[in-house]
Amino acid sequence: MLTYDFHNMAKENVKSYVELILRDLRSELSLQEECLLHYSLQLGIWEILINIIDHSPKAAANCHTHITIRWTDSDIVLKITNRDSGFDWRKCLMTGLPSPAQQRGRGLYIIQSISKHFTFDENGESANITFARK
Repeated sequence: MLTYDFHNMAKENVKSYVELILRDLRSELSLQEECLLHYSLQLGIWEILINIIDHSPKAAANCHTHITIRWTDSDIVLKITNRDSGFDWRKCLMTGLPSPAQQRGRGLYIIQSISKHFTFDENGESANITFARK
C-alpha cells in the first residue's frame, strides 16, 4: 500500500505529485513506464487532481488531499480524497459528453473508459478508481 498527503493543491504542483506517485508505483509493482497501465494510472490520477483544483479551488488550497493506493494480483485501487471539495459528480456525468467545440468536461468520461471501476462517495469528496493489472 502507498499513501500520500498533499497540502495546498495548485495546478503547478500536480505534475510533481503525479510523477512521485508513478515513480513509487513503478518501483513497488515493477511497472514499465511504456505500458498502457502506467499511462492509464497517470491519466486517472492527473484528471482527479485537476478536478479537485478546478471545481473547488478554495478547498484544494486550504485542505489536504489524501491518496491511498492498494493492489492485488489483478487490480490497482486508488482512493483520492479531498474533504470539503465535494462536487455534484452525478450531474457532471448525466449531462452527457461535451460537444467537440467545448474545451472542458471530458475528464470523468475518460476515467470511466480507461478504468475497470470508477465511483465517487455520496458527497463527491472521494474518488475510487480500480484499474485491471492484466
